[in-house]
Amino acid sequence: MNSKDSPLQVQTPSQGWRQFLTARTRMLAAYDIAKDQGSNSSVKTRHGLVAEAEFRKWLNEFLPKRYGITSGFIISPGISNSEHMVHYDVIIYDQLESPVLWVEDNPDSSGQGRSLAIPVEYVRAVIEVKSAFNKQSAKKAVEQLSKLKPLLTRVDPPNSHGKLYLPANFFCATVFFELRKEDEKDFAALDELVNATMIQKFFGGVILRAETEYKLDSGKIFFRNENVAVEPNNSTSLSFWSTSKCLKYKDDSYFSLLLNYSETYFSEFAFDILALLKGTYQPHVLSSLYCMGATYQEKGSCTETRYFDPEAVKRYNEETAAILKAQGFVGFEPLP
Repeated sequence: MNSKDSPLQVQTPSQGWRQFLTARTRMLAAYDIAKDQGSNSSVKTRHGLVAEAEFRKWLNEFLPKRYGITSGFIISPGISNSEHMVHYDVIIYDQLESPVLWVEDNPDSSGQGRSLAIPVEYVRAVIEVKSAFNKQSAKKAVEQLSKLKPLLTRVDPPNSHGKLYLPANFFCATVFFELRKEDEKDFAALDELVNATMIQKFFGGVILRAETEYKLDSGKIFFRNENVAVEPNNSTSLSFWSTSKCLKYKDDSYFSLLLNYSETYFSEFAFDILALLKGTYQPHVLSSLYCMGATYQEKGSCTETRYFDPEAVKRYNEETAAILKAQGFVGFEPLP
């Protein structure tokens, strides 16, 4: 605590970090209720629709009012009318500037459930939302985001009167509500999702929770660009940490994904979205100091000690040291 006369200093954990996580708690609670209510149904889809609606609702509360949140369609004059219109789970758009071309109402949905048609040049982001993280859902997420590719092949000239492509500051991402215990060894899920790195402007994603004892942890899916191919980690658990296979983008450039967990990652993901929208995002740099905190910090520790698998920790340290060595850093040896 700063005294009244001393200058303010950044505090760890920061003020309000637990309160910020209540939004995550609320989304998951609504999702769990929908799962329970639909547990005896032959087709279990309602909880997925609830996940999408709850995520849109939270984004609408969190983001500045400049940004509109909707499900719906991205309309470009460059796409033929004979083409099937693609429906996206979450579209973030500039609602101060954008017209709404039309509205598709669902009589059984709230206002957040309406589908809007947004002109391509006003779309800032698309986020694909899935219930559970596994191979099948990851593949479907990549397939859906891949439908953006025709709108990402070029950037419109600044003075063009007819905009055909998504803007240069566009990004896309994935959100999974949970990693179930039954899927914790489904390493193929991360190897499916890594295909999204071949989509321009793919940022990564988040898993709101894993089925572990660490109830405040979220998983963050990091995009990695390495100059050497690194073997994937698929010997521990997706609920601990994991890396995908590498995809070769070009000589000396390999794309992969890292999945890791922390109580701070929901907040980090939220403010990363905001930074991406504002054009201030920097990879591997905290986008904001707001609402950053963890239980171990409240207890006065500077080190998280939740991992109990010595072999998993050893593998993590060895891979980190190998990446640093391959990038030309010296003096970095695996920690014992």
